[in-house]
Amino acid sequence: MHWCLGMYASGSTWLFNVAMHIAATLAPEKPPIGRYITDISELAPDQGAIDRLFVKTHYVDNASAEALCRLAASLLISIRDPRDCISSLMLYQHYPLELALQAVEASALCCERFAIGPRTLLLRYENGFTGEPGTLDRIAVMLSGHLTDEDRARIFAANSRISVEARIAALDTLPTAIHDARTGDIVDPTTQWHRHHANRSGEVGRWRHLLTLADVAIIEQRLGDWMHRSGYAPEVAPYTRADSSQVLRL
Repeated sequence: MHWCLGMYASGSTWLFNVAMHIAATLAPEKPPIGRYITDISELAPDQGAIDRLFVKTHYVDNASAEALCRLAASLLISIRDPRDCISSLMLYQHYPLELALQAVEASALCCERFAIGPRTLLLRYENGFTGEPGTLDRIAVMLSGHLTDEDRARIFAANSRISVEARIAALDTLPTAIHDARTGDIVDPTTQWHRHHANRSGEVGRWRHLLTLADVAIIEQRLGDWMHRSGYAPEVAPYTRADSSQVLRL
């Protein structure tokens, strides 16, 4: 099993899909099975195909996280400045600030817990990993394989923003698509692309013109330690607590 663990709005859905495309290329006789879960119990029906499973999560409880870590041959983790993650949830999914903060905080802490180790590939959104073909080679290594130039180009094109937008535009035509009557969202359960993923700019630093100074101060007070350890500098709330030697290096 391979665990795709990401903060909200950190490129985690792109990472999940690319990883499965790479796996299908490296071992076409064993097509990957993708699952989005919120609890380890949701994996029970797939235990017989555990070696082909790609599991996508944001936050899961401690027991589920420990179980997933034990099962995982690799951990593919994506992180992003939490101020931009929160801005994205508020802009595209209409989360109120506190709900967005709770979701991002929980997913950030879960990612950090497993961010270092020989089975982990940690990808930072600000480094542009979704737009870099070389990212595919790094993922392939984690899956114990290597890509040809032709395969890399094909998989990268299939997961470009243009290709993703076309896939999202066709969600209405998928017989397996799940419709949320409350929000109007549609999701493809196979790829986990949602309607709300469409027409995104991927802007880095969006929070500077979407959040108020008061919003930023609340976020930085709550996630100051995590931001410091992960290399994101607070700009509004004063920060003095964390040990600078603990900053994550990517």
